[in-house]
Amino acid sequence: MRVLIAPDAFRGTLTGDQAAAAIADGWTRGATADEIRRSPVGEAAHALEVASEDELPDLVVTGEGSLEFRSLRDTAVAALAAAAMARSVPCVVLAGQVHVGARVAFEAGIHGAYAADANAGSVEASMADPSGTLATLAEGIAVHWGGRRGRSDLRPEVLPPPRVEPLVPGPRPGEDDPPE
Repeated sequence: MRVLIAPDAFRGTLTGDQAAAAIADGWTRGATADEIRRSPVGEAAHALEVASEDELPDLVVTGEGSLEFRSLRDTAVAALAAAAMARSVPCVVLAGQVHVGARVAFEAGIHGAYAADANAGSVEASMADPSGTLATLAEGIAVHWGGRRGRSDLRPEVLPPPRVEPLVPGPRPGEDDPPE
């Protein structure tokens, strides 16, 4: 899978290049077979617009410090999501905080928005190590979005625990059926 990583700056904590490095580091751990390309967010939108079909990535990963309604208009992240949507390339956002709902984000061309503060447990915890928090978030997202999806070599520590109880209470068909 070809992944284009092009985040904006996470104001006050990471430059766009530092955020891209953290995301790429985590993504590489989560989906080792993926081909990763990094780009500044402004250049990535233009590159998507002029790329041939063979040059298009399979996924665009972008981000910023806080994804909010303002982020969905007149920002580099919005331009990148719109360019990806125009070329039918899914786009996900990794942000420090997410303040928009899934439907609103999807209407702007964002297929998934993930918050580092929610992943770390709090804003304070995520800001204590912004690069590490962002890399950890990217690793988890890569497991679900990356090229390893559906393969049996997923690391068990990043998978949800298996369900033990049946989805429907009571005996399963054929088990302990009462005599008629």
